[in-house]
Amino acid sequence: MAQKRDNCIILLLDAPEPEKISQELKTAFGPERAAHVNSDLLLNVYKMAKSFPEAILILSYEKTVRHQDLSWLDQEDPGFLEVKNRSGEDRMLDAFRLAFFTGAKKAVLLNHLSPEIKKDWLYQALDAVSDKTVVVGPNQDGSLYLLGLTQQNLKLLETPGFSHGKNAETMTERAKKNKLSVFNTPETYAVTGEEALRKWMESREVLPPLFHNEPPRPSAPPPAPEHKKHHKRHGKNGLEIPLPPTPEKPPL
Repeated sequence: MAQKRDNCIILLLDAPEPEKISQELKTAFGPERAAHVNSDLLLNVYKMAKSFPEAILILSYEKTVRHQDLSWLDQEDPGFLEVKNRSGEDRMLDAFRLAFFTGAKKAVLLNHLSPEIKKDWLYQALDAVSDKTVVVGPNQDGSLYLLGLTQQNLKLLETPGFSHGKNAETMTERAKKNKLSVFNTPETYAVTGEEALRKWMESREVLPPLFHNEPPRPSAPPPAPEHKKHHKRHGKNGLEIPLPPTPEKPPL
């Protein structure tokens, strides 16, 4: 793997507000719930990308009146590439251009709607991408969750119409028309409805416990009945001397 400065991960972020959420999510979950689901998905992919050791991170974000920075995502406020009234495709192209302008040789764009992206897949993508190879990560619905390019292949993004629908297929076709090979990372799914959301939530709930290797502790012995408990006193030699049992009261 090359030096960290040579690689870049790109995320497109939107404020956690209903009006900033895609219509697809709002149709599936309703405006308010869609905002919460979208924020959870953003936080999930952001944590993974931030902790990836072999790449810098570029965040594309449009400020709003209620959310001027990214402190809602990270208390450290990581900073971002500010965009204003730009379409998703323009934002993607601008972010890739910035990545290469700042010295990256390879850049990978991630889609936050795919929550099962693995770090191993990022390593695969960065190893495979080159001037002759484009990396596409496909979702089960035909959309893409990952796109890996070099500066030489930015021409694939210069023609509009690559960000919607089955865009994994669209990008694959464009690459082949430009006589480029395509490397696919493993297929996964995107959260665009209740079934996929439930699948993700269930996968989060079955994670192994933190202390699964710790031996089980012996169960505590049952407490002694109250009438059998007696205080103890010590003699001069330090030995414990049991007190005589308390006499029972005669029956009335």
